[in-house]
Amino acid sequence: IRITKMHTRLVMRMLWRLFTFQTRKTKVKPSPTHPVQGDNRHWSDIEEAGAYWGLKFLAVVYQLAGRGVCLLVMYPVLLFFYLFLPTQRNAIRKFLMRISALSDREMPDFWSGFRNFVAFGGAALDKLAGWNGDIKPQQVVLPGGMNSLFDLDPDQKGAILYVSHLGNVEVIRALASLNLPRTITVLVHTKHAMHFNRIMARFNPKSRLKLVEVTEINPNVAYDLKSKVEQGEWVVIAADRPPVNSRGNIVWAPFLGHPAPFAIGPYVLAHILERPVYMVACVRARGRFLIEWAELSQKITLPRKARQEIAAQWAARYASWLEGLALKYPHQWYNFFDFWASPKDWD
Repeated sequence: IRITKMHTRLVMRMLWRLFTFQTRKTKVKPSPTHPVQGDNRHWSDIEEAGAYWGLKFLAVVYQLAGRGVCLLVMYPVLLFFYLFLPTQRNAIRKFLMRISALSDREMPDFWSGFRNFVAFGGAALDKLAGWNGDIKPQQVVLPGGMNSLFDLDPDQKGAILYVSHLGNVEVIRALASLNLPRTITVLVHTKHAMHFNRIMARFNPKSRLKLVEVTEINPNVAYDLKSKVEQGEWVVIAADRPPVNSRGNIVWAPFLGHPAPFAIGPYVLAHILERPVYMVACVRARGRFLIEWAELSQKITLPRKARQEIAAQWAARYASWLEGLALKYPHQWYNFFDFWASPKDWD
């Protein structure tokens, strides 16, 4: 009885903290050089309020009550987000409209994007399930079998994985970190990286994954990562968002029929590290996890005089691969900002 009371008290406190964090308006962090105007804000200017406490709360509820109860708790919060965060809602609707223009899907109405919000909440639970070891190998569909992903780097010379915010790449990270005798370093653009590391360490101390917070690929970051891949580590970086700093340091690539800005950093990093580059995504399909991956290049070289042009060609190849997945799984797109906004709209 005492243990039950303690758990009930803990859950209710977490619920209250989550509510007080999430009911605040979305905070925007303007900078002297990048004041925020309108809805075409840079993605990093839209603060993810309560992200740490939300994840911590979900971890507690998941461990105590399971996925079903978590979904019930999350549903009203996700509905609140959808109704009162017009920037994110309109961004998803714009994305779905461009999907419809290139496919036989109906044009989205007001509620079409809510499915993306609900799927995003489910993806958060899948992350917890992955780190908790609740996702079994038989639930994962991988062309060539489970070992085909792990055999990308049989000699353990290190590799670079380009991921995106389509689907749930956390499942891959969890499986890889638990099955590979090597460390995986994930570059993230969030101040909560240390908090997430602490939560994941408590959730599964066997994990060999590390989140590293970076805002740009500078010489110090590149040097540190160079030493990591030389020891056989994998470096994971999102290739579907413009950089946080040096926001003009982008290349343009066609995506869903319109030019979109992509960060040049992932391609500069591949040039410096001189390691094979693979494109990886994980989507939910019929209750299972389908891992999609393809090789981008065994080595990316960017000549100094044509760096932008060559990087744009690689970005176009990546964007084409990502577009194919977006057309197949549009409701697993979790970029809640105007993906096609130009730098002049961010300033």
